[in-house]
Amino acid sequence: MPLQAYSHPRRTTPRRSGQLRTHAAFPFPAPQGGINTALPLPGASPLTALRMENFIPRALGCQLRKGYVLWQSNLDGEVGSFMKYQPATGAAILLAATDTGSIYNVTANLPSTTVPTPVTTVAGGQPNGEWTSLNFVTGGGVHVLLMVNPGGGYWVFDGTTFTQITLGAGVNQITGVDPDLFVFVTVFRNRIWFIEGGTSRAWFLPVDVYYGTVEEVDFGPMLPNGGALAALVNWTYDGAGGAGGTAGATGSVNTQLVVIGEQGDVLVYAGDDEDDPSLFSQIKGRWYVGRVPVGRRFFSLYLSDVIILSEKGMNFMSELMRGQGFFDNAGRAQAINSELAPQINNTLSSRYWEVVFLPQQQMIVINRAEVTIEQLQWVYEVNNRAFATMRGIPMLTVAVFEGRTFSGDLEGNVWWCFEGNSDGAIDDEPGLDLQGIIVTSFQAMGDPVRLKRFLMVRPSFISVSPPGIQAVLNHEWDLAMSGATPAYAGAGDSFWDVGLWDVAVWSGAGQSYESWIGATGTGRYASLALRIRGAADTIFVAWQALVEQGGIL
Repeated sequence: MPLQAYSHPRRTTPRRSGQLRTHAAFPFPAPQGGINTALPLPGASPLTALRMENFIPRALGCQLRKGYVLWQSNLDGEVGSFMKYQPATGAAILLAATDTGSIYNVTANLPSTTVPTPVTTVAGGQPNGEWTSLNFVTGGGVHVLLMVNPGGGYWVFDGTTFTQITLGAGVNQITGVDPDLFVFVTVFRNRIWFIEGGTSRAWFLPVDVYYGTVEEVDFGPMLPNGGALAALVNWTYDGAGGAGGTAGATGSVNTQLVVIGEQGDVLVYAGDDEDDPSLFSQIKGRWYVGRVPVGRRFFSLYLSDVIILSEKGMNFMSELMRGQGFFDNAGRAQAINSELAPQINNTLSSRYWEVVFLPQQQMIVINRAEVTIEQLQWVYEVNNRAFATMRGIPMLTVAVFEGRTFSGDLEGNVWWCFEGNSDGAIDDEPGLDLQGIIVTSFQAMGDPVRLKRFLMVRPSFISVSPPGIQAVLNHEWDLAMSGATPAYAGAGDSFWDVGLWDVAVWSGAGQSYESWIGATGTGRYASLALRIRGAADTIFVAWQALVEQGGIL
């Protein structure tokens, strides 16, 4: 039988081509580069943020800070200063001074019902409670805490007894100037130095002693912008050039005296013998950083550098020595100086602008003057070299003691900071849930000329419990935040209101949480505005956005 040909039936309907897809998804990392106000709004790096509160830029992402708990309460005024007596042997003591002149021993944690008794009272401070202090060991091996309060005089604490140093030629006396005029104390090359209040004069003692005959140095002729002395800083750095490329033998260590005037002049002196003016007149340089805030807490040593706050913003001494002066924005601080500088300039006479390195937290805190009780601080994460802000911690002043960070507030309380899962825990009662805010930089999500319709957004987290979130996509250049407080079940609970989270096992201590959330609006650029309520150390890792591409008009 012959083979017959077989023909397929003719297709009577046209083949449909695949529909053109107009939506697209875009992934972004968490803004680990922190706040950067120096970049243009369109096209800034996705690693930067426009706003970041209570999240610290870390290696894995942006980490929600820990809370704070009450350490001691019922002090008789605002806590303006901490002073630390830390001998080589024996017990360390943390002292807190209030604006009534009282000084308290706050070394131990006490119940909130306890009313502590001052260990001493110093009258006449201008203002009370504002102290500078340092630990010092004499040539005879005696360990003392040296303390100076403007108007309150010069005091010594030996771990048991407070002794005022007075004018005279005997033991525990100063000859050459009335020590009641001192407003600041520091140490340089084993000599104690003082600033005489309202003048450009500094005074120094012989080596290895804390009383005796003082010698005068008047820095006035070297301060072209005038004003009184504000601070003296003992600056030690590697002479190989690590602190600014200055001269020095390779591998040598240089110790220099940084002199800061109230009107913004900064002098650096080198020299081996203050008793010989010809040897101590080796001025290494002079810079201008703008006026500095009151309170003498506007500077801090950090590793081999000195940080100075002024109406220019945040300054690093090493960058000044490399030629980055008043009109050259220093590389590290330029990310925030456009915001920080006006804030300092508007509150130069308000207490306290303060900068402190917190080694346990690996960050530098820039404590803002408390003029509106806003409880807002700038922070600089030193490993990521990134800025953020913190809100909600009462912090008139802050100090590190025995591996813990403590703050004092306006209400006579001492708080243990960066501890616990809530803000303001008292005794065994938890405080408020931890909350954070992130507003990322604006991203084009494809062609920056075309409009997009925002469809969905998916933030990703690592945490021990599902965080509560509010997330929206803002169009250009809207920085608004949702006013709603997100729901949160609590640290350690697995409940989530409608089970929207996709949960995947994470190899670390927590789990990963992420879920798509509906978004609305249109724009050429979009920014993620995220409000979070969750457990301490919750890490915001990344986010994705789903948009529908549109036309140019």
